[in-house]
Amino acid sequence: MAHSWTEAELTKIGGAEELQISSNRRDGTARPYVAIWVVRADNQLYVRSAYGFR
Repeated sequence: MAHSWTEAELTKIGGAEELQISSNRRDGTARPYVAIWVVRADNQLYVRSAYGFR
């Protein structure tokens, strides 16, 4: 499902050098935070995990 980013979100997230994200396990508990790099290109955000693709 695609997310429509607002200009404020694109500016804030696209201006960051690195983000910390966490996903939830199936039981609802949070996994540890992972550093990701983010790049803005036009109205799209692209991210890459600090540990690469798993």
